[in-house]
Amino acid sequence: MADDGLPAVSPGAPSAAAAARQAGWPQLAPWIAALAGLALVLAVFWPGYMSWDSAYQWWQARHDRFDSVHPPLLAMIWQLTDRVVEGPGGMFALQCALLWSALALFAAALPVRPIWRALIVLGFGLWPPLLALQPHVWKDLWTLAAFAWALALMAEELRTPHRGWRVSAVVALVFACAFRHNAITGALPLLLWLCGRELSVHRPLRHPRLAVVALASTLTLLVALVAALPARDGRVRHTESIWSVVTLWDAAAVSLAENRLVYPTELVDPTLTLDELRGKFTDYSNTTVFETHKLHHSFDGPYTPAQRKALRQLALDLPTQHTRAYAAHRWRLAQLLYGWDRAALPDGLVLMPGLHAYGDNPALAVERSALHERALAGLLALVDTPLFAGWIYLALCAGVIALAWRRSRVTDDADAGRTGLAAAVAASALMYALPLALVSGSAEFRYLAWPVLATLAALVLSVRSRGTPRG
Repeated sequence: MADDGLPAVSPGAPSAAAAARQAGWPQLAPWIAALAGLALVLAVFWPGYMSWDSAYQWWQARHDRFDSVHPPLLAMIWQLTDRVVEGPGGMFALQCALLWSALALFAAALPVRPIWRALIVLGFGLWPPLLALQPHVWKDLWTLAAFAWALALMAEELRTPHRGWRVSAVVALVFACAFRHNAITGALPLLLWLCGRELSVHRPLRHPRLAVVALASTLTLLVALVAALPARDGRVRHTESIWSVVTLWDAAAVSLAENRLVYPTELVDPTLTLDELRGKFTDYSNTTVFETHKLHHSFDGPYTPAQRKALRQLALDLPTQHTRAYAAHRWRLAQLLYGWDRAALPDGLVLMPGLHAYGDNPALAVERSALHERALAGLLALVDTPLFAGWIYLALCAGVIALAWRRSRVTDDADAGRTGLAAAVAASALMYALPLALVSGSAEFRYLAWPVLATLAALVLSVRSRGTPRG
């Protein structure tokens, strides 16, 4: 001790304040980067973009009327943000804040130097495909943010194992599934991972794999049920078959391929002709065929029992009785959706800049800055490049899974936990994206938002650590 009663400080030793700053930098670096990235996105793209379905959900929020075609949770949240910032601005700010904060938490959990944590946050958030999607107020972006939070919490749980992190990750997956009907397929591999982590504390188990599958199956059902609760609100109008528009579009493609209408009489106006259908058909979106106003879908009103039976039979007959034409149509959609033919996909199915009007929504006059115009032009110039080719991301995810399987044969792998998580995240991307080739009604790039982010995260998690980082 020094004579004055204070601890002796050796020459050249850092002061307490300097030591505190050094200790805080690793934790603060990703959050500072996230704050900077969030501020940049909000400044450039404010107040966000609204496509037709965004404007429709704003109309629902304003009128306190919802339907099950679009999961109602988005419009219900919009009611709250509209009280603070009218229009898309509040939703845009909130969805971006959720995404960037999840990126910060994910990076903070990685065993890398502070500068790399900051660069990972900025690299992910400003990755052109993800940057291009962020201004849009879409349920896909909320699903992305929820999946990102599940990813971040799982990474944190890997660093500091605790049941609280695992439970929180499950809650995040509930929200992901509440915003998109198909998100449950992407949630399944992550739930399997979480169940494996939970049961690992009770080793040895007699049948560990069976126990994980059983617990994950139960948890998946529970997640799906809880995610559906907002749709049970009394204000929600339920559409009998949300897939009617997809089935009728598939039937249009088959009809044109076989040069004869394959619709049952209950689902079509008798005056519809092949030429009329051909003039409205596009292979990248189902919406245009309904401009004939001669295809009866369930969005306009409830089906009769005869129409419900006819739709079910049509959905069954298309792949079984018209296999070649149906498969060719679905393969073409896959080519467009996964980016094998990027030039044939309109830019409007990747970026939808602007503020669409709907009903009595207030008109929004927005002056875009020169910086916005330059950023938008730059992103549009990249749309037809491999950066926006979904198949590349899916191929990388398959590679991550193969690498994880190879590493799993090494019993002393110090990075086994992160390698396993990388495989789970990659599997989530594949299981989220691949079923879209069979069920999607369009080739919009936003459907691949989570697979793109998941690919980047899986690649980072697959990198072997090289010692303990400073700090």
